[in-house]
Amino acid sequence: MQDSILVTGVSSGIGLTTAAYLLRKGFFVYGSVRRGAGPEQLTASPSFKALNFDVRDRDGIRAGIQQIHDDGARLIGLVNNAGVAISGPIETVSEEEYRRQFEVNVFGLVAVCQEALPLLHASRELGFDSRIVNIGSVSGYLTSPFTSIYSASKFAVEALTDGLRRELLPFGIDVISVAPGPVKTPIWQKGREQTEAFDNDRYGSMLEKLGPYTEAAEADGVEPQVVAEAIYRALTDEQPDPAVLVMKKGWMAKLLKLTPKRFQDKFFTKRLAENRRY
Repeated sequence: MQDSILVTGVSSGIGLTTAAYLLRKGFFVYGSVRRGAGPEQLTASPSFKALNFDVRDRDGIRAGIQQIHDDGARLIGLVNNAGVAISGPIETVSEEEYRRQFEVNVFGLVAVCQEALPLLHASRELGFDSRIVNIGSVSGYLTSPFTSIYSASKFAVEALTDGLRRELLPFGIDVISVAPGPVKTPIWQKGREQTEAFDNDRYGSMLEKLGPYTEAAEADGVEPQVVAEAIYRALTDEQPDPAVLVMKKGWMAKLLKLTPKRFQDKFFTKRLAENRRY
């Protein structure tokens, strides 16, 4: 029986790259997609099975986990990757959008953990290592202007990761955060298209900066493969770091986090003016 890992959100980006990497490493991968059979890159493998659910749909999650159980799979890992990034001024972002940010990134993550944990406990009780890897973000360490709602959701992911790890320590299940900085994925294009919250007199002038700012961040980002490798290490290393920041100039982000808030204010204001993130 192959060790199995569930990865949420495998349609593109980090999720797709991670699922493909885990397949190459010999795991059986269950990947959640909101509809369809999943990317051909994954479905071509006999060691991949798509589960159709949205992380906001508790019944769908439950049905997906039941499928894993019915298959008799040994689930030893969960990668909570599914996520969205909502940008815009707090003053103008719609209630529908800021609620969606937390429904997907926070409450969806909790729901998947709750449904998957019985299978992870069962594998652990049979003597196999069981782990949860939550995909955070450098935005869970630092808050840039106009990504505050997204950042708030990722700060929540860091808190949930730490709390859940401490709750599961007696049961031998490790919980790890892998937090990328900018990554070369479609999320940046989606951010450039998401401009409704800027479309008013007060913040309209920011629209002309939004494209160059996100393009500069994407250009300086790491490849998804680098993040996939970090996730693999989190799942397989004997004693993995519980919080991994994956980005160029990660040392700068860690140092900046320790500086006074007023210094950070000036730093981000200057970087935004220069169309740079870090």
